[in-house]
Amino acid sequence: MYKRFNNWFGNILVNALSSMEAFYIITALVLFPLVIQKPETLILWVMYMSTTIFQASSLPVISYTAKKSGEKTEKKIDEIYNAIMIELNYMKEIQQSESEERAKLQQIIAEIHEHYTK
Repeated sequence: MYKRFNNWFGNILVNALSSMEAFYIITALVLFPLVIQKPETLILWVMYMSTTIFQASSLPVISYTAKKSGEKTEKKIDEIYNAIMIELNYMKEIQQSESEERAKLQQIIAEIHEHYTK
């Protein structure tokens, strides 16, 4: 039950954090402190930008691109699977047909053998 809850909650978090809406919300929350307290020197600006904006805002973007890439990969895997299943069914039909032909040939051989052994 614990594992099922973790999977359920993890899926909710992944879907929530891998959206562009999360990107906009996090970016707004990260930029809001600039209204109250602005960095005064170039070093403070660079530190703020690198530690806050890039790190906080990049998580949803990375998650979003990973999710999209995963969807494309899953679609490709489904296409390959469907093609393989079609080919497998075709091979089963051929095998069934060959088995029927083999049975007919064995029957003909048996009849010929019976005819010449009399």
